Amino acid sequence: MITSLKIVAGTLVVVGIVVGFIELRHAPHTLLLESSPHRPRWFSKWIGWFLTSIPAILYIVLDYLAASR
Repeated sequence: MITSLKIVAGTLVVVGIVVGFIELRHAPHTLLLESSPHRPRWFSKWIGWFLTSIPAILYIVLDYLAASR
């Protein structure tokens, strides 16, 4: 079970890195939406990094749990 969870977590890390690269490469310079709430510019980048780091941390924890058995 731990091995399959590690595979899922590792896959999510790779997907997060690819999506982050595509987002950085093809992001618009300016996007103005009349109905969008005001958010800081750093908000979307930090949310993306946070959501990508969750599976990476999960992979490390699962690896530790597997080694401690």
